[in-house]
Amino acid sequence: VEKGRENAALNGLSNVTFFHENLEEDVTRQAWAKHGFDKVLLDPARAGAPGVMPHIIKLAPRRVVYVSCNPATLARDSETLLQAGYQIQRLAMLDMFPHTGHLESMVLFERRLT
Repeated sequence: VEKGRENAALNGLSNVTFFHENLEEDVTRQAWAKHGFDKVLLDPARAGAPGVMPHIIKLAPRRVVYVSCNPATLARDSETLLQAGYQIQRLAMLDMFPHTGHLESMVLFERRLT
């Protein structure tokens, strides 16, 4: 968060705000959630984000970009989003660690409009 603020200042960006919060708590009560948004970028640790997924669903963003270094937890958390009415729009695998067996996955989910 601090580096984000520094980079925003260095680049003259005044239309961004940075927050550091525990996303496993009720996010609808956190200050950042009241600003209004329709996109979430989620890049959890290897364990994934099982405690965060219900809160993201409650916020109902139009799009969720999920970045993962663990295909198993990505699959588990993806199922939660799919069950909540999101669809996979794009999927990409990134070889950020050449000559290893590790890949980063990026998935774009979009909420189906009813």
